[in-house]
Amino acid sequence: MKWSSARRASIVVLAIAFSLVSAVGSAGDGAYRPPTFGLGASTGQAAARQSAYPASPLAGGHAAAGGGQFMDVHGRPIILPANYSQYSPGPGANCPGGDCYGDPMAVDCGGCAEEQCGPHFFDVSAQVVFLKGEDLFEGIQPFSSDGIGFTQPKFLSPAGASGDHEPGWEIAVRYDLGALSFFEATYMGLYDMGFNEQVTSLGVTDPPLNFRLESVFSAYGTNLAVFPIAGVDDGSVHALSYNADLQSTELSFRRYWVGNNTRVSGTLLMGFRYLRFTEDFAFNTEALVVSAVDTASRRWESENDLLGFQVGGDGWICLRQGLRLGTEAKAGIYNNRFKFGNSADVPDPSDDFASVTKGNQIAFAAQSSIDLVADILPSFSIRCGYQALYMSSLAMVGDNIDTSDYFSNTAFSQGHALYHGFQGGLEYIW
Repeated sequence: MKWSSARRASIVVLAIAFSLVSAVGSAGDGAYRPPTFGLGASTGQAAARQSAYPASPLAGGHAAAGGGQFMDVHGRPIILPANYSQYSPGPGANCPGGDCYGDPMAVDCGGCAEEQCGPHFFDVSAQVVFLKGEDLFEGIQPFSSDGIGFTQPKFLSPAGASGDHEPGWEIAVRYDLGALSFFEATYMGLYDMGFNEQVTSLGVTDPPLNFRLESVFSAYGTNLAVFPIAGVDDGSVHALSYNADLQSTELSFRRYWVGNNTRVSGTLLMGFRYLRFTEDFAFNTEALVVSAVDTASRRWESENDLLGFQVGGDGWICLRQGLRLGTEAKAGIYNNRFKFGNSADVPDPSDDFASVTKGNQIAFAAQSSIDLVADILPSFSIRCGYQALYMSSLAMVGDNIDTSDYFSNTAFSQGHALYHGFQGGLEYIW
């Protein structure tokens, strides 16, 4: 029988197919084995070369979907942002498997959960400050007495009248320059700090007697070399007036830092600061001069303008979600351009005088504070705290009052001032 060409071709194809099936069956278990693509003939070698945390097109990988570590597309652990930490109550707690690991400082969760306790952020801060000067008139005796002698009742003590807290305000604005740095502008102002006190001779004696007020400048009438000072001693009215203001402007660059535990963070700063501190003190009197009543006025005025460079930083600890405690310290060296004025206007025009002393000198200033910040809304937080500001190498009124010489015109410019008190306000972030 003759075979056609088509039949012969069909028989050849079937023979090749049968040979392939027989070859596969000879593998032993009949299972298909995919190629290793260069990983080696051994399946053990291939498995060893595969990642223990296989990647996935899904964010975090298959391990994350099962509650494990987040992986990138290459199977490597993903580093979480610095402002996140995972809480864990520790071994034996109510966690999967009876053990968890995380932040040992966390106290506000009952199980494993993520906390956001990173760096302290805000865009605008506005607060009210209440500061008082410490020992601005230390050692200055009361200016008036009811009658002659050191044992007589004393009045108009500047040291006792200058101890009240004075209100002011502070605003800070921040602008991000990068992921970990920003520019900050801060202004603080306290105005009209001071006091006014007055005493009349008719109001301090019983029975009322006029022209009995004596001044500290005549040692309350006991220094006969100068007593009475015309228009001052034998007075009917003595009055003190003190007014001061304190202003601060800061332009700073800040850089964030984060501790080993992300609940601890802060910033380092450097920048420029301008401080302005002025004082105006007057002792106004009305007294009997021979047989008539006349007036006198003694004034002390100071201006201090400090401009220079400062460095510092702050540190914050997250007590719990939405509540943080922080402290800040900064200090700088400044040029103080100061001006101090002495003047007197008395009944005898020949004794009137006015003098002004000016100069430039190196000064130092430092400030520290402690604050508590609580989040109340997604964009708003409230804050409160305490701060202290110290300045040295100043021309100040309290250092230039010579109670032994009414007409002294000396100008001492190495004084210092300490202001401290409370603050509180709001922070806003968008």
